[in-house]
Amino acid sequence: MKPLKTVIAALALAAAGSALAQPGEAIKIIVPFAAGGPTDQIARVIATPLGAILGKPVVVDNRGGAGGVVGVGVVAKSPPDGSTLLLTTSSLVITAGTVPTLPYNAHKDVEPVYLLGEVQTLLVVRPSLGVNTLQELVAKAKGPGKLNYGSTGVGGTMHIGAELFARAAGVSMVHVPYRGAAPALVDLMAGTIDLVNADVPVLRPYVKDGRLKALAIYDTKRSPQLPDVPTAAEAGLPALQMNNWYGVLVPAGMAPELKKKFENALDQVVHQPEIAAKLAEAGFIGPQGTQAFKAKLDADFKHWIPWLKEAGIQTK
Repeated sequence: MKPLKTVIAALALAAAGSALAQPGEAIKIIVPFAAGGPTDQIARVIATPLGAILGKPVVVDNRGGAGGVVGVGVVAKSPPDGSTLLLTTSSLVITAGTVPTLPYNAHKDVEPVYLLGEVQTLLVVRPSLGVNTLQELVAKAKGPGKLNYGSTGVGGTMHIGAELFARAAGVSMVHVPYRGAAPALVDLMAGTIDLVNADVPVLRPYVKDGRLKALAIYDTKRSPQLPDVPTAAEAGLPALQMNNWYGVLVPAGMAPELKKKFENALDQVVHQPEIAAKLAEAGFIGPQGTQAFKAKLDADFKHWIPWLKEAGIQTK
């Protein structure tokens, strides 16, 4: 006779498998941002191949609003039965530190399953500003007349990245919030504002054609897409470190066997040559499994929540 623990484990594994194999509604990937954005695009890249591996349709469900809070809240309140996934970004941590009241606990009500990858952050200036290095920008920021920077609004990653630079360099700048990255970039190239930071793939075309000047990558490694641009450490500001991650999470309390099934399936998806090529084109580096993703999340919460509180960055 098999030991009781072995029987229980076998039944749990079978239940996890049948939860995905049963006919009925498709598995939903909740994207807490509007359709057409980078997170939505990545969700649509992985949805079909993920469904093929799981043997069940996977559909993308956009639940935008309040900087991601609405969509994350939907997942946090969903049953952990494998019917609902969350694909979000490092905004999960940022909103936990900038939104005074959340309808969920970002560190406890959703659990990490798979880190699809991280996208590096790039600092750029308008060419007419007359600076060619990060140290020249620091010197200019310390001179007469404050520099200004654009962002997608208070508490967004572009805002956090600019304030991270300001604090690392010991300077003060004027924040000019926009309704999105696109209008900020238009004003930057028109000379209305002085600098922005954003994901490398977003800024790369403008750097390549000379409309923007790239100064530094917010990382310890250079970008494969812009190998000639120095890292912040190489440019003299080693404290300037910030990547934007994209990961899949699930409602808290999911059975370990079911969570492992999703982890394995996602790992297969990102290593399919066609999918890997698309993610690389989007600037993704370093996919990681559940344990590594959890360790990163824990470290991010430990680092960014106090930093944001100290910086006094809060949304209304």
